[in-house]
Amino acid sequence: MESENTPSEFKFHDGRRYHNVENAVYPMPNDENEQDRLHFQHFLMRYLMQNNFSAPINHILTTPGAKILDVGCGAGSWSFDMATTYPNIEIYGLDISPLQLTNTKPKKFTFIKANVLEGIPFEDSTFDFIYQRFLSYAYTKDEWSSAINELVRVLKPGGFLELMEPSPSLFDLGPIAKRIWDAQSSLVIQRGVDLEVYQRLEEYLQNQGFQS
Repeated sequence: MESENTPSEFKFHDGRRYHNVENAVYPMPNDENEQDRLHFQHFLMRYLMQNNFSAPINHILTTPGAKILDVGCGAGSWSFDMATTYPNIEIYGLDISPLQLTNTKPKKFTFIKANVLEGIPFEDSTFDFIYQRFLSYAYTKDEWSSAINELVRVLKPGGFLELMEPSPSLFDLGPIAKRIWDAQSSLVIQRGVDLEVYQRLEEYLQNQGFQS
C-alpha cells in the first residue's frame, strides 16, 4: 500500500507544489516548506498539550499489534512520533497525496493514499484508535457527516475516535495578519468549508452514537 510520487499527483502555482486531486477542497501546499510547517505545528501542539492525544488509550498503546489510523497525516509528524514512542502499535497514515519522507519512516508505519470521502480501503472494525487533526479545510460543510460515518465504519467497537479542530477566532491581529486571514478565510468559505465546524463535532459524533 505504499505510494511513490509521480508528476501527475501534483500541480504547481507560484513556485509552490499542491495536490492534484480532483474535487478536493483542501487548499494548502504539498512541498518541503509545507512539510516544515507541519512538523513545527506538530511539536508546538505536543508541547502545548503535553501529549500527542487526549483519548484514554494507554491500554491500546501497550497492546501488541493494535492498529491506529492517522487521517490526513500530511508530513507524517504525528504518525512518526507515535510509532517511535509506542513500538508495539501498527500505525497507518492516510492522506490524499503523499508527502512523507519514505526513507525515514518507522518500521511499523504504513502510508495509505486515499480520500476518506471515497472510502477508506479497510474492512469494517479495523482500527483501535483513529486520530484526525486540523482538517477543517479538507471537507465542505456537507461532507463532514459522510467523513465521520466512514471513520466510524473502520473503528472497532469500543475503540476511540479523536477529532481536533481549531476555533477560527483570532485576537489582536495587526493589519497585515488580518488581511492574510481575511483572504484565506474568504478562499475556503467559497469552497464550502465550514470554519465553525469545531462547534458541531460533538453533534456529528452523537449522531453516530458516540459519547464524548
